[in-house]
Amino acid sequence: MPTTQRRSKNNSDLIIIGGGASGLAAACVASDAGIDTLLLEKEERLGRKLLATGNGRCNLMNFGEPVYFGDSAFARSVLSFCGAEQTARFFEELGLVIGREADGRAYPAAGQAACVLDCLRSKLAESSCVQVRTGCRVCSVRRLEKGFLISTREGETYEAENLIVSTGGPAAPKLGGSGGLAALLAGLGHRHVPFRPALSALVTDTAPVKGLSGLRVPACLTLYRGEEPVSASAGELLFTDYGLSGVCAMQLSRDAGEGLDEGLEMSVSLDFSALAGLSEPLMRRIMLSELNGKAAYQAMLAFLQMRKESLGASRLYTGMLPRLMAQKVQALPLSQAAHWLTALRLRVTGVRGFEQAQVSSGGLSCADFDPETLQSRIVPGLYAAGETLNVDGDCGGYNLLFAWATGILAAGHIASKAGKERP
Repeated sequence: MPTTQRRSKNNSDLIIIGGGASGLAAACVASDAGIDTLLLEKEERLGRKLLATGNGRCNLMNFGEPVYFGDSAFARSVLSFCGAEQTARFFEELGLVIGREADGRAYPAAGQAACVLDCLRSKLAESSCVQVRTGCRVCSVRRLEKGFLISTREGETYEAENLIVSTGGPAAPKLGGSGGLAALLAGLGHRHVPFRPALSALVTDTAPVKGLSGLRVPACLTLYRGEEPVSASAGELLFTDYGLSGVCAMQLSRDAGEGLDEGLEMSVSLDFSALAGLSEPLMRRIMLSELNGKAAYQAMLAFLQMRKESLGASRLYTGMLPRLMAQKVQALPLSQAAHWLTALRLRVTGVRGFEQAQVSSGGLSCADFDPETLQSRIVPGLYAAGETLNVDGDCGGYNLLFAWATGILAAGHIASKAGKERP
């Protein structure tokens, strides 16, 4: 039950906890609506994680078909109220020039994540109604008869009628990732799905790929549970000392982690058909089909035979494979080389932890929140946004899109309650 507390001297209409993507978006919407807002961030700077996204380019969003996990239906419902087009308009109003790529991904046209953060921070710096306090670690959230009382480790207390929790999950702790506040909200009656690393590298058997660490190549990966294909991904693969990283490996980490937790035998098959000029769309059609591996093998074998006839054995792999990879297959008969290049199987023994994960799965159950407003169905005036919720997306801008959208919707609903619609 709510408790009666003496009002703090630090009062506002809205408190936002977390100065990441969703919190910054919410603060900008609140600023436009003239809502008296306090943004609390535990790090010394806002938006640190944003600067690392998209390899420093910041993959803002994706205009393609949504790809989400966890409470995926909730994510799609959220985007029906605020999708990529609405989010793009939000950034264009901040002055950001957006570049759209053919695959649906969107980046700042300047190719610099700092441009995104500059637009958000500049908006707040010029705001007369939004205060920002960094280095402020929230340690408790208590309900009042009307609103919330927030306490920090620094001994400060803050009070507001509305609260947006946008603290994210525990992925990338060096950049500020932390899932601690989600547990506090669970104490207010919200269900919580345990956090797990998602979009993280795979730990695998490395003997068959020894000496390839640091090499980046296009590849198609298929994850197996026993001999049953589970999921597949195509894109850049990075060989490491401990296994496999890069986009296509990281997109399999969620399923790999779940299988390993269940004690199942997990493995991953590597297909390098792209090195033979086989297009990614064709690779995707081959993946998970009844011909999985066979069609790629036959195409690769025919391709190698053609090259051997025209170039000779000594030049067979020159200009086709990176030197380190060529050394692996140079001495093999063509049939074995074709198999190595299309169906190399590595045992998966683990998934790298939160330190290397781009995002986390788990969080507050979305069943306890309204997808149109992000307001709690249990505690009026309480909102959750971004990675705090049990939603995680594929690589390609989906996670940031969900973060922006939830922040925009939450603050927009608070503005509408107060009769302060955005101009």
